[in-house]
Amino acid sequence: MPAVAFRLPTQGGPLTVYKLPDLEATRWGAGARTAGAYDAVGVDLQGRRLLYRDSVGGIASLDLVALRERSVAPRGALAAVGADGTLLAVATDGTVLESHHWGVTPWPTNLGRRVRAVFAAPGGRLLALRDASADTLATFSRDGLVRAVAAPEAADRAAAFDGDAVAFATDSGLVVVEERESDRPWFVRLSGTPRAAIFSPSGHQVFVALEGRSELAVVDRFDRAAMSSIPLPGPAAALRADPWGRAILVRPSEQPDVVWIVGVADHEVRGELRTRWASDLPVVAEDGVILAREEGAVVARDVRSLDSVGAVAGGAADLWFTGRWVARSAAAAARSLAREAQPAATTAAAPRERPAERPASAQPARTPEPVLPPAAARAEPRAPAAPEPAAPPGNFWAQVTSTRFPEGARALADTLRTGGHPAQVIAPRPADNIWRVMTGPYRSREAADSAGRALGRPYFIVDRNRQ
Repeated sequence: MPAVAFRLPTQGGPLTVYKLPDLEATRWGAGARTAGAYDAVGVDLQGRRLLYRDSVGGIASLDLVALRERSVAPRGALAAVGADGTLLAVATDGTVLESHHWGVTPWPTNLGRRVRAVFAAPGGRLLALRDASADTLATFSRDGLVRAVAAPEAADRAAAFDGDAVAFATDSGLVVVEERESDRPWFVRLSGTPRAAIFSPSGHQVFVALEGRSELAVVDRFDRAAMSSIPLPGPAAALRADPWGRAILVRPSEQPDVVWIVGVADHEVRGELRTRWASDLPVVAEDGVILAREEGAVVARDVRSLDSVGAVAGGAADLWFTGRWVARSAAAAARSLAREAQPAATTAAAPRERPAERPASAQPARTPEPVLPPAAARAEPRAPAAPEPAAPPGNFWAQVTSTRFPEGARALADTLRTGGHPAQVIAPRPADNIWRVMTGPYRSREAADSAGRALGRPYFIVDRNRQ
């Protein structure tokens, strides 16, 4: 499936789907309309739906197969999307709603009216921060309360991708509550006051912005210690991770219209973008582009060079998502094309143009190249690749992660197995010290790819006959 960007009009109207990286408009999804999409909640790629707040503040979903908008949760509900695509919402009266693409199911458990934040974990688990006489972090399943522990006061809090840990940015350091040892939280003192925190996509590290300090602290989750920090051009106010582990997006505390791009591999600032921070953008897509608002346009830039590869004029006013998607059946494709032919559903793709230039300002690393016209940004067509030779049955795997920490690999494999995936930890080869987590084996590359999509996390296919 190709990497794409989805555009939903904030004032209501048709869905538009663009191919990445060059933001070329497609006919996919023609006929799908929304009543208005505002804050982004998440993407459920397994259920093929987009999740967002609607014009009245409720949670809504857009089904990318049926091409229909549905209400999920009432106005004011808190919501989070788990790695498996499940949306869990808590209404203002404490009612818990579990949403999949086939419908919404209320839980018998009521959490009360003092829920402050929620996190969703695979397998229908909800982590809720509740404020009673003191804050508590409670874990719930469909059957009720699983456990509850005291939660510290914090400027920010973040959950790991798998929901198996929550980090709290306290006034003196980082407190982490692990699901397996929830009664024994651990603490790392930092040389500064934490202001914001995020986990790396693999969950092995926590990045922490420090009040008044031009650096990011890096905490190793399995060593439970601070590593070398990442220098920044100034203090940071908010952080956002690239789900594929290539970059960290940093919003400065003193420049609200700037975002710094930090490379995860080299711990260096690659440059800055003149853009505003919102619930949907800037974001890093799977194919290695950053989508961001620049002037009135939405621009795609290479995550490493920051060179522009495409733009959509007038797109800045709308809500954007990224993912992989195309009509999955002939019937769905026929519905899409038929609805596209209807006058009410036909919309011309918005023209793309170069955003207006802004005055130059001091750059922390390098200045991105100007936005390229779509024709110049598009790569030349390539001849179809020759098919790979078939491998013997049972030798294709979906690799999820590689790490130097065997404890982290085993914990991730246990989490995947709990979710019904055949995960295994592969011991290091003689030439390295890397532990790998894979699911499999599968009889074909297509079967491995299908299983990988069901993981709800980054993966790639490995043919172990060739290793």
